[in-house]
Amino acid sequence: MRKIKSSSIFLTIIILLLMTFSIPVKAADWDIISNPGSEQITTPPLSATSETTNVGIPAFEGTGMVQEGDTVLPIPDATIPAIPESIIGTDNRSIVSNTTLFPYRTSCLLVITFPDGISYGSGNLISSDTVLTAGHCVYDTRYGGWATRIEVYAGRNGSYSPFGKANSKSFYTLDRWINLTSKEYDYREYDIGYIKLDQKLGKTTGWLGLTTTLSNDISLTGFPAPRDRGYKMYSQKGKLKNSAANKIYYDLDTEGGQSGSSVYNTGNQVIGVHAYAHGTVNSGTRMNLQNFEIAKKIADTAILSYRSHVQNIGWQGWVNDTGISGTTGQSKRLEAINLSLSDSSYSGNIEYRAHVQNIGWQGWQKNGAMAGTTGQSNRLEALEIKLTGELAKIYNVRYRSHVQGIGWQAWKSNGQMTGTTGQSLRLEAIQIQLVKK
Repeated sequence: MRKIKSSSIFLTIIILLLMTFSIPVKAADWDIISNPGSEQITTPPLSATSETTNVGIPAFEGTGMVQEGDTVLPIPDATIPAIPESIIGTDNRSIVSNTTLFPYRTSCLLVITFPDGISYGSGNLISSDTVLTAGHCVYDTRYGGWATRIEVYAGRNGSYSPFGKANSKSFYTLDRWINLTSKEYDYREYDIGYIKLDQKLGKTTGWLGLTTTLSNDISLTGFPAPRDRGYKMYSQKGKLKNSAANKIYYDLDTEGGQSGSSVYNTGNQVIGVHAYAHGTVNSGTRMNLQNFEIAKKIADTAILSYRSHVQNIGWQGWVNDTGISGTTGQSKRLEAINLSLSDSSYSGNIEYRAHVQNIGWQGWQKNGAMAGTTGQSNRLEALEIKLTGELAKIYNVRYRSHVQGIGWQAWKSNGQMTGTTGQSLRLEAIQIQLVKK
């Protein structure tokens, strides 16, 4: 965490100015820059409705299943010292004793390797494979620029890592944070970053939602870096004190290492990211409309689940990520299916229809409704699946079916037919996946 060193009078003036004035923002200011080897993502320019448009994505609780096997994972010592800041009067934080509970398990201890040393930070999962953090946790000119590696421990509790360890694949931050001027803190209101992981950790831990709507009652949960804190998770509830176009201010206590912790509301939705201490008030980067749009694009949270009603079995459990629904080698017909999208960052639906024995093509269904029949012993013979709205612009939907006497057919996509018609052949199993364009 960074501390602003100045006289209290000068500091008070600066804070008041930040709270009072909004800085005009050009489209280029909101370019999101990735570390080398990753794509660059851009977002729309500031619009006239940015401060009045309230949008949000709900939180997702995940399965909460604790990892089996060795979960006592040592971490390397930090070589970059933590600055002990900023307790506002009495320290009102509490140690989280059970870090496997939601939403605490979305909080991550970050072990950040920069070219010039190792430091600790905090972050929160906002999708299955995305951690939201501070910009200076992924890029810091003081320590050589881009981090070279970040180890992520969700729900860390001392030496215990109940959900194991994930590693970074790539990092993102704002162009304004990369292109600092000679004044070190000129762009602190753009101090926000993202980490893409090498695994979909959030399916287990869940993740926090996002919102552009400010809330009076807020929480902040993270990992203080001083050694005597012992890699424990600390949390506190408090009040939002003030806000500006790109910043929020609050009375929550923090220390070095808690940079990157999400500031979230009672609905477990992020309204900002903690980054700075000011002595009498602490502050973070606001989840305004631009940051919301960036987070939505990077987080990419749509999850497709599906299940089948199978001859002599009934409804099977939900599967996703190309899992097999149905059976093979048992000569059992599929009789009905449900497809469902959850926690999507995008507008639009998944729609599907079935060709059913003795009925033919049924009407289109969407978002969890049943296609096919139950209790009639009618086989599914073919399926068509498509996406609509913003989802269709971001994803392709791919699917294939296992057909009586044929086996697995080739993958189809975006409304094409899988299966057969006019041949009286049953569908026996199906696999479906969303693939980003």
